[in-house]
Amino acid sequence: MSTAAITLSNWDQATVVPGVRAPGPSGTAETMVVRGLTNGVTYYFAVRLADEAGNWSDVSNVVRWDWSLDETVPAAPQGLTAKRTGGTVHLGWTANTETDLAGYNVYRATSAGGPFARINTSLVTGTSYDDSSLPASDVLWYAVAALDQSGNESAKSAAVSVSGTDKLGITLLPPYPNPSAAGAAVKLPMLVTSTTSGVRLDIQDSGGRRVRRFDLGSLPPGNQEIVWDGTNEMGRQTAPGVYSAVLGGHGLTGVVRLVRVP
Repeated sequence: MSTAAITLSNWDQATVVPGVRAPGPSGTAETMVVRGLTNGVTYYFAVRLADEAGNWSDVSNVVRWDWSLDETVPAAPQGLTAKRTGGTVHLGWTANTETDLAGYNVYRATSAGGPFARINTSLVTGTSYDDSSLPASDVLWYAVAALDQSGNESAKSAAVSVSGTDKLGITLLPPYPNPSAAGAAVKLPMLVTSTTSGVRLDIQDSGGRRVRRFDLGSLPPGNQEIVWDGTNEMGRQTAPGVYSAVLGGHGLTGVVRLVRVP
């Protein structure tokens, strides 16, 4: 506990609360009572856990006690979206408006009905999260809950789903050179792991309009490369600006950003 908000950097300056029991079996609810506090002083509490090898967890959510019992839970987050790019699922949502908001927890499941398990090791303070440790599952479901500074957690947001397997069988790698000069070629490397029938690569301008399309159906497995010479479907050079290389097909999409300079 501490009279200042607890973080990993100031953890060693906080006071260890005596009498904490050894953890029970996984999933067991743990409780304890802290005595000897000074009335009117605001306190912050947090927990860390060590395993048998002495590896310590990150800091839990931080709970604030200011002698005013807050049992009002935050609203469930809104606007959750999920998009998969290669081996990463990018999540984003609308910020909650509670003045005592502490952050968010992100949950994942392999079925719509759950069970949902928290996947963030520390409280998420922004409105986005990248999940790069994907389990083997045809579909992954995500939900987000808000947490206030008193430790009250909201109901989970409406769940969203993404494909859990790379059905495209192809992964876009970083293009080069990028930025590239207008009129010069840019190379788009990719790793092909399985058949790419029905997969395409579209070059789109900043407004999402297709400039050029490449059919990837004939690419064999292995490291492959598509070269865009900067021309559109009519063979004319495109103007400098920001473009996207969009990999599509079978309901999945991969995107890389391209910058063309004068």
